[in-house]
Amino acid sequence: MHPESGEALDVNSNRYDVTEWRKNLLLQGSSGSAKTQIVGPDGFVTEVNESGQMHVVQRGCICPENSSSTPLEGDASFTGEAVDTLDYAIIVISVWADKVSADDGLLIEFSTDGTNWDHRDEYTIPALVGKTFSCQTSARYFRVKYTNGSEAQGAFRLQTLCKKTYTKPSSHRIQDHIINNDDAELVKSVLSAEDPNEMFVNIGATKSGNLKTTNAENGLAIAAGDVTDKTFVHKFGQAPEFATNNGEVTIWDGADKSGIDEMTYTWSTSVAIDSISSSNDNDTQEVQIQGLDADLNLVIQTATLQGQTRVALSTPLIRVFRAKNSDTVDFAGYIYVYENTTLSAGVPVDTSKVRLVIQGANNQTLMALYTIPIDKTGYMRDWYASTAGASKDSEYIIRLWAREYDATAEEWKVWQLKHITSISDAATSYIQHKYEEPQKFTGGVDVMITVESTAVGASDASIAAGFDIVLIDN
Repeated sequence: MHPESGEALDVNSNRYDVTEWRKNLLLQGSSGSAKTQIVGPDGFVTEVNESGQMHVVQRGCICPENSSSTPLEGDASFTGEAVDTLDYAIIVISVWADKVSADDGLLIEFSTDGTNWDHRDEYTIPALVGKTFSCQTSARYFRVKYTNGSEAQGAFRLQTLCKKTYTKPSSHRIQDHIINNDDAELVKSVLSAEDPNEMFVNIGATKSGNLKTTNAENGLAIAAGDVTDKTFVHKFGQAPEFATNNGEVTIWDGADKSGIDEMTYTWSTSVAIDSISSSNDNDTQEVQIQGLDADLNLVIQTATLQGQTRVALSTPLIRVFRAKNSDTVDFAGYIYVYENTTLSAGVPVDTSKVRLVIQGANNQTLMALYTIPIDKTGYMRDWYASTAGASKDSEYIIRLWAREYDATAEEWKVWQLKHITSISDAATSYIQHKYEEPQKFTGGVDVMITVESTAVGASDASIAAGFDIVLIDN
C-alpha cells in the first residue's frame, strides 16, 4: 500500500520511485499511522506491522531437478541437475524403493563450480525401507544421483527439499540398531556421572588418552556390591589327612583318616540333607548353612546346635557346600551336616551320609566343591592347588571335574574332566591356573577338585585346593 496515496503497490511496476517509497514506508510503518502492504506477483500480501516490522516466512521448496518418481530398470541411474545452494541452509533427501539400490547407490554430491563434484556422501538403500538424509550446504552447488540394483523397480520415490532455515537432522529410534548407512552428526561431549555424594563429576582419561574406567565385572567392584546381579564365590578346601595309596581323593574336610575317613565325597540324589549335630555336647552355637533346595535355588539358613543331639534343618537340601560358625564362641567338637541316620556321640554311624564337616576351631568348612544355583551362570576365573603337608618325593595329580545338570530330566550327567595337572612336593608345591577367558558353568552344574598320589606305599599326605567363580543372575 503506497504510504501517500493508499494505493496497493505493485512490485512489478515502475510507477513509484523505490528509494522514496522505502523512506516513506519506514516512516509510516514505524509511526503506526498507516499499515503498509507489499503485494507479490501471485497476489500474496505481506504487511508491515505498527512497529515497522515486516512479516517474513523463510519458505523452503521442493527441488524438482533432484526429485523423481519414475521407476528405474535394473542397474539404471537417475542423475539430478546442479542447483545453487546459496539461498538454503540445509538439504533433505527422502528416498523409498521397492528394490535394493546398488552398493552406495545414493550419492549426494557438492561442487564449487557446478562441474567438478569433489564432495560426496554415499549410502546403500535397502528395499521397502524409507530413508531420510540431511546435510549442510558444504559447497555452492549440489545434485543427487541414484543407481538401482540389478532388479527393475516397480515403485520409486526420491524427493529433495531445500530449506532456508536449519532443521533437526534425520532422527534414529534409540531401540534400533545403528548401521553404516545411517547418517550422523559429529558431536563432542563431556561425560559425567553421579558419585555417592550425589554430585555429578566429569569422567577423566588415562595418561594414554583412554577413557578412565574400572573393570566393574571383577574383584573389588563385585565384592563391594557396586555391580548389580553379580556375586563372587571363593571356594577353598583341604583333604586333611589321606594315604598316598587311597587313589583319587576329593578335596574336602571328610578326607581325614583321623575323622570320618570318607576319601570320596558322596553327592546326594534327593532332598535328604536335613540334619546337623556336633561331636561335643558343649556346642550350642548358631551355624549358618549354605546349599540348594529341591529346585536347586540357593538357600542360606541357620540352625542352633544342641550338642550331640540331632537338630533338623528348617529347609531340607539336595546340595550343601558351605557352613560356618555365626556365633561368638569357637566350636569345641566337629560339626556334621548329613542325611538323617543313627548317631554315636553326635557323629553319624554311616559316614557315607555325611555331606559337610567343620573341623572344630576352623569354624567353617573347607570344601573344594560347589554347585551352581539353577538361576545363575557361573564363570570360573581361576583355581589353585598346594601340597601343604604332603608326603615328600611324591607327585600329585590334580583334576578339576564338572558335570552338567539336565533340567528337563532333572538329573545330573556324567563327570567330565575340565583340567588336569601335577605338582610335586619335592619341587613346585603350589600351582594356580588363571583363565584368559573364564570357564562357563550353567545352573545346576556340580564342580569339584580331586587329588591322586603316585607314591608307592601308604604315607600320609594333605592337599589344599580351591577356585574362584563369578555368579551372574540369569
